[in-house]
Amino acid sequence: MSGFLKAFIILLGVAIGVAMVTIPYVEEVSKVQKKAEVKINNQYITADIAKDETTRDKGLGGRSSLGINEGMLFLFPQAGQYGFWMKDMVIPIDLIWIYQGKIVGFEQNMQPPAPGTPDSALQQYLPPSPIDEVLELHAGRVSLLQANVGDQVFVKPLIPTSRVLQNPQ
Repeated sequence: MSGFLKAFIILLGVAIGVAMVTIPYVEEVSKVQKKAEVKINNQYITADIAKDETTRDKGLGGRSSLGINEGMLFLFPQAGQYGFWMKDMVIPIDLIWIYQGKIVGFEQNMQPPAPGTPDSALQQYLPPSPIDEVLELHAGRVSLLQANVGDQVFVKPLIPTSRVLQNPQ
């Protein structure tokens, strides 16, 4: 075997090895870039970020579990009266309505619909006033947070992304 062929095979092996190690790492970094740390009353929630229409539409639908310190933070491009429903949900949740970094209301112990419930029969949950963020949490977590209307909500990305989240701390 020629020296060139040996060198090529060695380089190819190194490239494959590097790729096998790097690709899973890049995928994990990508997942973490879509998460934020949310602080309410000195308690922390690690939240998936839903900031585009596709991720907001899916939300936590289809998830079979949610840890007590996990959630999903919905970011909206402008304040509005955004409604929520429990489409495709299989676990109960709490919801915190947020405007300009302050809690403006809650929905607690929202139960998933019975299997086969048509979309037209799903309950719509509306905020008490315009909001620009919503935090979905494990059912019962709002009570554990001892959260109140007017409490400050601090959001910090786990890894900085192109969009700066509101009120980082």
